[in-house]
Amino acid sequence: MKSVVLAISTFRTVEHVLTLLRSVFANDDTPFMAVVVVDSLGDGQLAAAIRENGWPVEYHNADRNLGSAGNLQKRLQMAADLGGRWCYAINHDGEVDLRAVQAMVEAGNAGERIGAVYPNRFRPHRGGSWEKPRRSGVPHLFSARLSSQLAVGEEVVWSSSNGALYSLQPQREGIEVWGDLWMSWEDLGYGLCLNQGKWRQIICADATFTDTYEYRKAKFLRKSIYIADKPTWYQYYHFRNLILIAKRAEGGLKLFISLVPMLMKDLVVILLYKSDPLTRLRLLFRGAFDGIRNISGKGPFP
Repeated sequence: MKSVVLAISTFRTVEHVLTLLRSVFANDDTPFMAVVVVDSLGDGQLAAAIRENGWPVEYHNADRNLGSAGNLQKRLQMAADLGGRWCYAINHDGEVDLRAVQAMVEAGNAGERIGAVYPNRFRPHRGGSWEKPRRSGVPHLFSARLSSQLAVGEEVVWSSSNGALYSLQPQREGIEVWGDLWMSWEDLGYGLCLNQGKWRQIICADATFTDTYEYRKAKFLRKSIYIADKPTWYQYYHFRNLILIAKRAEGGLKLFISLVPMLMKDLVVILLYKSDPLTRLRLLFRGAFDGIRNISGKGPFP
């Protein structure tokens, strides 16, 4: 794995990142060729801990809140500049399973023009389910339940960046994450960019990632459903960025058309299950309006 750069995202989550770094540097010789941590508005604690432990970490602390999109963009840029072939990207709540990473590297090296390798994604907070393969760029049309029996190399369109293994060659070809999305759907946008650049994305059956994404259990027509438990302000970026991606991506018309049923679904979920529904609805429509006007970056929320 000496061709892999481990790249960790953080924002005011010092202890979580230190736990990850301790596990990586538990032995004298890290299995990664380099380790990158990208922070935003850090208070100096993380940088001090890295220095005190003598860890060879490339630490970047932005003087503004990069958001998840800007953070991923910066991590991939730094990993490419360090000369890596692959970047294993995780958030502060991610995990470093060396066997899984090795399996993903082997799957990526086995094919031509593989731009991303994704693990099976297990979601304990969603009833212990496996995430569905994202074969379509249209978020609400995902189909075919993902299981641990999937063949190595099954092709998908995108997946979460948390636990993804990204090839760094697309970076060198000028394919980058849209950092101006700031928060939400940046992994979808990058996946569509990889597709447009003729880079393949695959699921690795021999790698599993435990995704602790926030969900809350609810009932609908006597059936259990799981609601993404995000802050109120997140609603603004959720819809704004989908519109921006649809306008930018090749074949984005299909995604754009899908926004109508997605909007209706979001309206129902907000009205029935979310806290402060009026504020959320206002932010949703504000985000949609700003997306149509091509307003990007960190918005007025939070």
